[in-house]
Amino acid sequence: MAMARFLVASAVAFGVAILAQQTYTQELFAFPADVVVSPSLENARNRTPVYIPGKCSTNEILYPGDHDNDWVCDCRPGYVYAPALESCYPLFQQGFCQPGEYVDLARPSMIVRCTRNVCSGKNEVPYKGQCVQLHRNNRMCKIEKRISWVIGVNITTLELDCIKGTTEMLELTVNNRNDVDQQQEQPVAMKVNPLYFEGVKLCRAGTKTMHNGLCA
Repeated sequence: MAMARFLVASAVAFGVAILAQQTYTQELFAFPADVVVSPSLENARNRTPVYIPGKCSTNEILYPGDHDNDWVCDCRPGYVYAPALESCYPLFQQGFCQPGEYVDLARPSMIVRCTRNVCSGKNEVPYKGQCVQLHRNNRMCKIEKRISWVIGVNITTLELDCIKGTTEMLELTVNNRNDVDQQQEQPVAMKVNPLYFEGVKLCRAGTKTMHNGLCA
């Protein structure tokens, strides 16, 4: 009897997992597909931009500097630097703007500004004449080899585009208030591998370094 219950429970769990996988594929929350997970924590020889928890401010990653052991914190791809607040914010999301607005760039000056959002749905922004949900396929992007392309920020143009989704979840912002052991009153350690960003450059539009005139 115990074995029968175990087999039934296993079958149910497997079915739920398959259903969740199918749902997740369609509702993929996507980030740039060139994010690579590496088991190495810090490697001075690897001059690839990397996200390591706790090393930089919120929404920033480490970029290689001028020397082998030199690293610079700056906005992660798809985020822009707001000088007045000295922080990085995600494009096409509310960020530091008022409700009903989203963080945008004035073009061609590339100055960070707030733009009124003509869409009223949750997580919706205008794209090609209609309101779409960020980080969703919206039946506007292709699906290939079980990977759904979604509406997101093109990290080269900093405009909305269909980008290849990835299941590597980069939203690793740690809220210490939620990660405190109530008995020991100490932050709970989190084992998170660093995330590398292949091909991402430090000196590009919207970064803190570019704004401060530190690019040659």
